[in-house]
Amino acid sequence: MKFNLDERSKKTVYIGGLVAFIAIAIYFFFSNFEVLKVWVNNVFQVLMPFVIGFAIAFLMNPVMMMLEEKVFAKLPFSKKAIRNISAIIAVIFGVVIVGLLIFVIGNQMRDSLDQLLANYDDYLKTFEIFMQDTLNFFHIDQAEMQSILESSEDLLGDLLKNIQTYAPTIFNFGLGFISLIIKVLVGIIAGVYMLMDKERFIAQFRKLNQAIFPSKVSTFFEDFFPVLRRIFYDFIVGKALDSLIIGIICYVGLELLGISYAPFISVIVGVTNMIPVFGPFIGAIPGIFILLLVEPIQALYFAIFVFVLQQFDGNILGPKILGDKLGIPSFWVLFSVTVGGALFGFVGMFIGVPVFAALYYLTKQFVDYRLAHKPTQEDTEI
Repeated sequence: MKFNLDERSKKTVYIGGLVAFIAIAIYFFFSNFEVLKVWVNNVFQVLMPFVIGFAIAFLMNPVMMMLEEKVFAKLPFSKKAIRNISAIIAVIFGVVIVGLLIFVIGNQMRDSLDQLLANYDDYLKTFEIFMQDTLNFFHIDQAEMQSILESSEDLLGDLLKNIQTYAPTIFNFGLGFISLIIKVLVGIIAGVYMLMDKERFIAQFRKLNQAIFPSKVSTFFEDFFPVLRRIFYDFIVGKALDSLIIGIICYVGLELLGISYAPFISVIVGVTNMIPVFGPFIGAIPGIFILLLVEPIQALYFAIFVFVLQQFDGNILGPKILGDKLGIPSFWVLFSVTVGGALFGFVGMFIGVPVFAALYYLTKQFVDYRLAHKPTQEDTEI
């Protein structure tokens, strides 16, 4: 028996089937989340070199284009040769910059850690005196506190005695570091190839997009990916510049306040500032812990300073650099950082914001499209 459906009925069946499919997909996703998370992590580890290569090509593309169009354009070489030279130099430039940053920051952190370990006994005595004065001031039972301290010392002693049990972990960390170096090297090579054949990859993507999706959908995706590129590029570059400025301001401020280990602590604050919202507070924790050993009053000054610095960054500096480029309200920034961190740790806290901004843009486009076909519309922006 053959059923003939009119256009309205076909549309209803299509929408109903789509809703059912989405509901089943959501149920499957959450019911198998842990399994999917492990699977995604394994796939990500396999593809890590190419992810690194794509990131390098993505960030170094403006440098390559500048070299190709402004510096090497008049060289008596073919366009392909100029492109290859520009791609190689752009990637080398990026690697050198990152290498110099790692070298400078690594030396500073090593010197600070050496100084901290050399003075550790003196700092520990200072902290013990501070704790003793605090106990006396608040009339806390010293015997009970002494018992807690002795238990902590016993726990630390047991940890040191059984350090050999952590040898496999340390060994695995060493193997993981070697594996990471290999992945980075492969990623650098992949990044060079991606830059050299950029137009070919883009053309292949367009063909695949047009072959899979209907014309309207494929056209939408072609319009969307430049927006996606802008979101990620503006966020990464803007946040890096913002964090660099915050790190410099933190260093100058700590030096003016006479706080110990200003360079070391400022590096931590600057790096963790790449994480939106919670970054400065995460970076403040190691600094407060270190300063509690050095001189507890400095820890208080530092905590107040970081709070003021975070307010300056969140309300003045950050909006000036990033502006409204992400196109999402502050609430959704907080939401994306929290959810991203819960799912994928520190990486999720950082990458969650641009990912959610892209999803937010897609949702807004879909809602606007649907409302355009409704008799009444709300004026509220989403």
